[in-house]
Amino acid sequence: MKNQTLPGTVRPPAAAVSAGSAGRRARQLINPRTLTMVVVFVLLAVVFNVASGDIFLTPRNLSLLLRQASIVALVAAGVSILMIMGEIDLSIGSSVYLCGVVAASLQITHGLGVVPTIMLTIGVGILMGLWQGLWVVTVGVPSFIVTLAGLLAFRGIGYYATDAATLAPVSMAFSALSEGFVPVIASIVALVIAYLAAAAYILRRHRVSRSHEGETNTLRLASKLGALTVTVGLLIWVCAGFRGIPTALIWVAVIGIVLWVVMTRTVFGRNAYLTGSNREAAVLAGIPLARQLYVGFMLMGGLYGIAGVLMTARIGASTPTTGMYMELDAIAGAVIGGTALKGGIGTIPGAIVGAILLATIDNGMSILNISSFIQLVIKGLVLLFALAFDSFMSKRNGRG
Repeated sequence: MKNQTLPGTVRPPAAAVSAGSAGRRARQLINPRTLTMVVVFVLLAVVFNVASGDIFLTPRNLSLLLRQASIVALVAAGVSILMIMGEIDLSIGSSVYLCGVVAASLQITHGLGVVPTIMLTIGVGILMGLWQGLWVVTVGVPSFIVTLAGLLAFRGIGYYATDAATLAPVSMAFSALSEGFVPVIASIVALVIAYLAAAAYILRRHRVSRSHEGETNTLRLASKLGALTVTVGLLIWVCAGFRGIPTALIWVAVIGIVLWVVMTRTVFGRNAYLTGSNREAAVLAGIPLARQLYVGFMLMGGLYGIAGVLMTARIGASTPTTGMYMELDAIAGAVIGGTALKGGIGTIPGAIVGAILLATIDNGMSILNISSFIQLVIKGLVLLFALAFDSFMSKRNGRG
């Protein structure tokens, strides 16, 4: 996944401009790509609702959809960071499974409490990310190969440790990490506050663009505020109609905001875009590539741990099939959300919305009782078209 450039062809200023424009796009909570995905979600929701006889658009089902999408959304956000830096992670599903085994073992075999289980599982995930980063950064093996090996090895370790058996049950308190709900009134208040904060941010960004860059596109501003209003309004309707905000969604919101801030307001985030745009230019700019990549893989490792905890909490157990194909869902979600496979482009909100869009397709097909085999075919085609679109955009923008 690393960018290949010929000696003598490095143009640091152009690379810096490219990375800078990507960073500006990343600071937008709702960019044109995300806005398009919101529209696609609405269209899919209408189609699935009509086809299912008004089953899809119910608070109960949409609450279930959000819980289903949350875990993939987290790892999609994480892998988008690696992809922005020009790397990839194919071990996501197996890594989440192994972290789930750790969480279930700590809960069931060792009787640890919820907080120690979470912290130790995240620690194991970080070590797994560090291990893969070591091979990529220090040994120089491409991340595609390293994480492909991780896909096999981590699941094998989990099978060996458990004899490929299910570990169950975890405590009710642990299950509440994913399957709990915030009270309805508190949920509505929180969503209204979040709406006001997001709207204020969008308006402030618009004023800054207008004063610094002459941006006067009020239609785009209205579209962003409209998409935000529809999204939050739908969430309020879901929460009011079915038990409140799922705790799984809180994990996604908090971690998503943290990662978005990291990628838009820190040196690490700015360096990530330049690293993915032009690796040699990043070296000439003095970016410590080894540290940059180590942090990226360890950050991904921490998300293995969180996703493993949430998956185990959601199922109430660690099963041998946990995490199967999750890496494909995560990568597809990131690409659908605008993350480029060749690096240098992508946003955290886009990856999260892309993952939710993919989960919408999954949920809709399940409601319509489409064969699981056909579902795999359709998801494969969605991934193929997403990658083809990314390739088309890369060539159009001169990155191919």
